[in-house]
Amino acid sequence: MAQSLNTKADYSTEGIAYLGFAEYGKILIGDVAFEFYNDRNVEKNMTFPWTAVARVEGDVSKSLKGEVKVGRQFSIVLQNGSKVRFSSKNSGTVLKWIRHYLGNDKVVKSPSFLGTFKNAFKRKKKNKNPNLGFFC
Repeated sequence: MAQSLNTKADYSTEGIAYLGFAEYGKILIGDVAFEFYNDRNVEKNMTFPWTAVARVEGDVSKSLKGEVKVGRQFSIVLQNGSKVRFSSKNSGTVLKWIRHYLGNDKVVKSPSFLGTFKNAFKRKKKNKNPNLGFFC
């Protein structure tokens, strides 16, 4: 039987983990870790302690009326840089509970499609050697 790291479960909901194929299961948020338990095989669980999470990126969009809408998907980015994507009908509540344990600075808006290209070009400009120009 799978053992939970949490001593207290604060929030539990149904969710989907995207690891190649979609895996349906339960998301459990507790005092020590974020946990995902597969519906078909409970032994295929994923546990992410709060100390191993670098940040959580949530899908947030603005409608034409100016309303802010939280999408269903969010990603957990670990300290080693790997990213695990999840989805839930109650993703807004999930992100609020995660913010309770990680803080506001680690729960961020995921970059948009154009934002990723913009960041890539900014990094390219930063990497240029400043001493190469102005030889005249």
